[in-house]
Amino acid sequence: MFDNQDTSLPSSSFSYRFGPLFHDDGTVTFRVWAPRLDSLAIRLATQVQSTPMTRDEQGVFAVRLPAGNGDRYWIELPNGALRPDPASRFQPDGVHGPSQLVNTRLFAWQVNSWQGVPKKSLIIYEMHLGTVTKGGTYATAIEDLDRLVALGVTAIELMPIAETAGARNWGYDGVNLYAPRNSYGPPELLQRFIDAAHQRGLAVILDVVYNHFGPEGNYLHELGGCVSQTHRTAWGDAPNFDAEGSRLMRDFIVENAIYWIEEFRFDGLRLDAIHCMADDSKEHIVSEIGQAVAKLRTRLNRELCLIAESNVYDPELLQPLSAQGYGFDAEWCDDFLHSVFAVLKPGDQMSTRKYLPFADLDLVLKRGFVFHATLHSERKRIPVTADLPRTEFESLIFAIQNHDFIGNHPSGRRLQQIAGHDAQRAVAALLLLLPAIPMLFMGEEFASNSPFQFFTDFTDAHIRTAVEVGRRKEYPQHNWADSPSPLDESVFRNSFIGEEPTGSAQTLQWYKDLIRIRKQWIQAELLSSTNLHTEWDAVSQVARVIYRNESHVGEVLVRLHMPDTPPQPLRHYSIGDLNIQAGFDHAESEGGEYCSSPFAVFVASTLR
Repeated sequence: MFDNQDTSLPSSSFSYRFGPLFHDDGTVTFRVWAPRLDSLAIRLATQVQSTPMTRDEQGVFAVRLPAGNGDRYWIELPNGALRPDPASRFQPDGVHGPSQLVNTRLFAWQVNSWQGVPKKSLIIYEMHLGTVTKGGTYATAIEDLDRLVALGVTAIELMPIAETAGARNWGYDGVNLYAPRNSYGPPELLQRFIDAAHQRGLAVILDVVYNHFGPEGNYLHELGGCVSQTHRTAWGDAPNFDAEGSRLMRDFIVENAIYWIEEFRFDGLRLDAIHCMADDSKEHIVSEIGQAVAKLRTRLNRELCLIAESNVYDPELLQPLSAQGYGFDAEWCDDFLHSVFAVLKPGDQMSTRKYLPFADLDLVLKRGFVFHATLHSERKRIPVTADLPRTEFESLIFAIQNHDFIGNHPSGRRLQQIAGHDAQRAVAALLLLLPAIPMLFMGEEFASNSPFQFFTDFTDAHIRTAVEVGRRKEYPQHNWADSPSPLDESVFRNSFIGEEPTGSAQTLQWYKDLIRIRKQWIQAELLSSTNLHTEWDAVSQVARVIYRNESHVGEVLVRLHMPDTPPQPLRHYSIGDLNIQAGFDHAESEGGEYCSSPFAVFVASTLR
């Protein structure tokens, strides 16, 4: 006769403290942290009666029951209310429905020797699984992988997939942090998607949100100790990282980071709005995540990339753990994106930080950033006169478009729709031929004509109203008068990027050529911060990027002229063989390359 209070754990590479654990004898150990409660029970969907759980001194409840993969169950509170498991591995009926048992270790991986993609080789493609293909599922995303291989990117970054309320969402309103979103397919199809990507040499990075819980379906208040009583966010409850009971919440989040990498074989994580992870502890939760991923990297013995979204440059995030840093491999640094946009559309601001035309792009080219901050200091502009060294570009992620840049505009316009195709292709050359890690946003490579607008779906009427009002308050610089509601399903449907033939074949080939050149220059050990010299020519309004090593020279000229003013004629004498150009007209009688276009690109090298 078996003891349903026996909670001994099976041997595994990592012993999780939260959520269901499978045993070889056809039983499952259920564990839930609920320090506020004196009693708790498990209700299997196939049973009428609930089974009481045993509470330990930390407020962790556990019980071992006969159950199997695919079974559904509830957590039953003392008042009889049925709730999903906070560490549920799948929510087939959404955030308010029962949890489903999923044994992720049953999946038969086809690629077992995958070593990942080195940081220097990363070319990231950010995508939203629900709109990157017409079907919006893991299965249709698998069918799209060969297109990305042909483009030349080496990594995919998925926008968050943790379960959120409603039928559609960007992903940043997750409440079941361990449960992949049901509308994309079951968890085993997510594993199949990642396996298929690895088969094609593509790394897969996951965007995770640890700064808040979504506003609907968050039942953690009823359990106690999970939600902060002192910190607030505009988007939802903040996790309790620093008050009574925070130890287990910190473990819950750190385990979640390990879970995605170990159980689904993601190649890294991108932590959303890391500066909003409020924590007044002596050791910040971000440090614990950095330490945990470092240990996991050693244990798995493969490439893992830990990315922070800090928006501006934070040197402490990139410092190694041994130097009291946080051990991150790279960080989003949006100074490049906004500095470029300040040139293309100087009257528009896509950020609450003010960027200056040309001057800030000059700063980014010289030292990699404009604004500076840490987890314990405010964002501030660092003047050009400050004696600061240029940061290592290889640890910064640059983009000219991302989900925020496009989606936080009322109409969700893409760059070519705002500034024109010539402007997009020019700044794409600068993006892809700097040593920073380049990131493309889905559809950018073929100049998709589809918008990418903010969309969400809540059933709570109060939250629906708050979303519409809050959107306008968060971005007051825009005119929202004619913008559709983000709750309208058509906004989601219209954000499907479309097929490549619906965009620009010229832009697509341009991106492929630039990616090919980037890879050649990396292979020749030419494209690196060590070999880099940059300057901004204020007269010609040209960014000059020069690389030199012992064997080769490479040069990139990108002209970004202020709109609505006539450009000065520009003549250039190349120091190498032409790789790619746009906007320059060769004039043999006068020598050199002649340009009278406001946007132009000239790339040459001594590489054959």
